[in-house]
Amino acid sequence: MRLSDGLVAEIDRAASAQGQSRSAWMALSLTRAALIQENDHLPTPARGCEGAADDQIRVTVRLDRSEIEAIGVVGADMGLNRNEWIKRAIRWQLWDSAARLRLAPATAAEIGKLRKQVLAIGRNINQAVHAMNAANQPGSSLAIDRIAEPFVETCQELKSLLFSTRRSLSTYVGGEVEYWTGAHRDVPAVRDASE
Repeated sequence: MRLSDGLVAEIDRAASAQGQSRSAWMALSLTRAALIQENDHLPTPARGCEGAADDQIRVTVRLDRSEIEAIGVVGADMGLNRNEWIKRAIRWQLWDSAARLRLAPATAAEIGKLRKQVLAIGRNINQAVHAMNAANQPGSSLAIDRIAEPFVETCQELKSLLFSTRRSLSTYVGGEVEYWTGAHRDVPAVRDASE
């Protein structure tokens, strides 16, 4: 949208008086104008005129050089280019459900490692329980006490590993949420039950 310099100056004056940026003031003004009751009787355009929901539409945003450089730095730390970082920031603001969040590649990789650790723990437990069940069968030559004692010791080790994994997962996810919302600092830290 192209505006005259005089109109831009008036918009800036009005936005400043309301403590808003030019973009915020324009967005609010357009929203109010579009939602007034006088517009309720206007016809709705046919769906086909708007294009498909997954069409790519270019949006231009002007930022200070320092902001662009900062986005480049923090995006690189997360494995994202500037465009991906900006899209994530916008999407986070649009979506209020954490279940719809696409984790940053670095966070997703770390969570993937934790998932593999938990799966390995599950396999170890499953094998030990299988051995104990076999030893508990009538006529089994396996001594259940010989199998159960190491299993109980292993469970204590696994408990500690699970708490450590839970703490790491909380750190990764909490870091992701804090990065995008600043909300994580209000969440109490996860404590190890063995402490």
